[in-house]
Amino acid sequence: MILFRLKILLRIIAACYSTFGLSRELLIYLFRMPLSSLLLDTAFFLDNIFFPGYRRVEIQKPIFIMGHPRSGTTFLHRLLSQTGEFVTFELWHILFPSLVARKIVAPLVRLKIKKGKDTVFPKETGHEMKLSSIEEEEFLFYRILNTQFVGSVGTPLGFGDDGFLDLVYADKQPNQIRQKTVEFFKGCLKRQAYYLGKRQVMTKMNYSVMRIQSLLEAFPDARIVYVVRSPYETIPSHLSLHRNMIDYKWGLDRIPPHRLRRYFQWRYDYDVRFYQYVEELIQEGALKPSQFMTISYDLLKNDLARAIKEILEFTEIKISKELRAKIEEQIQSQGSYHPKHQNLPLEDFGLSKEKIAKDLSFVFDRYGFKK
Repeated sequence: MILFRLKILLRIIAACYSTFGLSRELLIYLFRMPLSSLLLDTAFFLDNIFFPGYRRVEIQKPIFIMGHPRSGTTFLHRLLSQTGEFVTFELWHILFPSLVARKIVAPLVRLKIKKGKDTVFPKETGHEMKLSSIEEEEFLFYRILNTQFVGSVGTPLGFGDDGFLDLVYADKQPNQIRQKTVEFFKGCLKRQAYYLGKRQVMTKMNYSVMRIQSLLEAFPDARIVYVVRSPYETIPSHLSLHRNMIDYKWGLDRIPPHRLRRYFQWRYDYDVRFYQYVEELIQEGALKPSQFMTISYDLLKNDLARAIKEILEFTEIKISKELRAKIEEQIQSQGSYHPKHQNLPLEDFGLSKEKIAKDLSFVFDRYGFKK
């Protein structure tokens, strides 16, 4: 696993240099990222000494909320986790998954939150992220450089010359890498369950659809809630989100135009592969009905009460009266939400509705989305 991470790091550095040249960013990936990785490994080791109790935690029937990015998974995840009944992660927990590290940085993090200086990405980008917000656990894999987030906004890897297809098809990685990755993830879940004093895990991990078989090998009793939405809505929203985040983090004018165009070509290709992979597994019967349920974004939007009822029956989880009341509040206010961002035209990414309909016809046909 160390060799795998080193190879990815070297590719990040190469992509950073070819994109930004001798820059502050290059210094970050040359020095700060390796140091951060070393400190994380050290802190994880120290967890076994100072918090050995986490190793006795059993992870049973975890719930994985998945779906193509911009399918409504964040809404569902935050809706169900707002009363703190499940094992979830605030962003700062993800940044510091080690219990020892968390103990050290907690006072500083809480001070930043108290002062309102904990915004990582503002609402205007399309996905507000704060240190205190519940975030998707897929980011945990970023700590070991084995997620699409490494190539998508997280680092300049996506601006390099070779793409990051090996990070997309996580299920097809060498067995040792797959197993070590899931072992790392399970360790993070155990630590968080121990930290929160809760046991029912509820995670949101969109890109991990591409490692779904590896997860089911490690968690055979898991329940997967797969949210599906029309590609006409997810694709432009996802690409616009990435463009906004890239602009906020690095500045679009600093990235050579040909690298930016190629990045979005790759991002679209990987989005198509996402849909393809899920449908292939469904067609092959690799996802059992007892493990995997599909729910439409339209149902979440138009009949939230029914959607939640179906999810609760499938997952067999019990929720409190407080959470039921919160969900009812959301049902009543559902029509008043207006996004703070606007999706860019498909033409800005060299795409058209016709191309999406052709490339993803199997999704439109299976779920009855209008072309």
